[in-house]
Amino acid sequence: MMNSAPETPDTPIAPQHSSKIFSYFMLFFLAVALIWGFVLVEPFMHTIIISAVLSIIFSPLYARLFTRLGGRANLAAGITVAVVVFVIILPMTFLAWGLVTQGLDAVHAANSWMDKTDAANFFRDHRLEPYLVWLRERVPFFTFDEAAIHAKLVQSSRDFAQSMLDASATLVGNMAKLLLRFFLMIFMVFYFLREGRGMVQRIKYLAPLRTHQEDIIIDSLQRVARAVLFGSLFIAVLQGLVGALGLYIVGIQPLFWGTMMGMAALIPVIGTGLIWLPVTAYLYFFGDPGWALFFLLWNIILVTNIDTILRPLLMRRAAQVSPFYIFVAILGGIHAFGALGIFYGPLILSFLMVMLKIYSEEYDEVLTSRAGFKSYGNEP
Repeated sequence: MMNSAPETPDTPIAPQHSSKIFSYFMLFFLAVALIWGFVLVEPFMHTIIISAVLSIIFSPLYARLFTRLGGRANLAAGITVAVVVFVIILPMTFLAWGLVTQGLDAVHAANSWMDKTDAANFFRDHRLEPYLVWLRERVPFFTFDEAAIHAKLVQSSRDFAQSMLDASATLVGNMAKLLLRFFLMIFMVFYFLREGRGMVQRIKYLAPLRTHQEDIIIDSLQRVARAVLFGSLFIAVLQGLVGALGLYIVGIQPLFWGTMMGMAALIPVIGTGLIWLPVTAYLYFFGDPGWALFFLLWNIILVTNIDTILRPLLMRRAAQVSPFYIFVAILGGIHAFGALGIFYGPLILSFLMVMLKIYSEEYDEVLTSRAGFKSYGNEP
């Protein structure tokens, strides 16, 4: 009987590598995968973020429908998506289209009026002349060049008209791309609503943070998305609608200037006053003083009180975020991302604040051990 050769494995046993080298390779390939993954989704990044924000805002509605429909996730998500489309997306689409068309009409009318107006008598034919005389008497160094101001107004109006034409041309030219992103956003909202809880749990599993820190980040982003964004935008839309009704009553195109009033409502302190104060002055000096008084009272009593009464109710869950910081975040977001900065700014600010909070918790001992930090609170 022949002795059989000892069995050997099919593949040689790999030598033991150090855990550090293994970690470096893992991090390298993970970084490469993340970079290429970002390249794939980067063209749709804005759509993904907006879809996620809409899903967060409407997740309570989805949860109620999911419970009442006996756990049928697809049906609950489909109904919620339908609500999102008919309550937000379609009205915003028609509003944007009407805003461009009516804005062009308003600017065209303003240009025609200015072209037909004599610059030398522009300020002398109306109630503005006595105020200018008083200003010249009280402030002798004040110079008032009617022709230069009139020319500046005409040029600004024409520049604004050109920007509106460019915006409308861009909107029409990108219609196919906008429709594609629209349907993509609808699909993403449906998927995020249905699979959102599992996605969040997966992210929490992969994140190397403590559980309570992950909960703080998620809760902060949800609070900002629902309270700050939804509250601010809802108040702005409501103020714009009420302001548009007042504009319609006094005979001014309501869609364009009402939308401008709604956008101005996002700015703290003065807000809609950026629109209704100049309109009131226009009605007084170049129109009917009675309508000017009516429009002034309309905005003080109705439009302004919408913000005063509703904002504390809608944003009570976001009381930790100062309105000043929200204002700065919105302005910075608009500067960096355009109109989408209204969404991005507060979200980025919230993420920054919560990460600073987590950092302060993790390194509390190091921070409090510094003598300068201990005395910081006592300095004048």
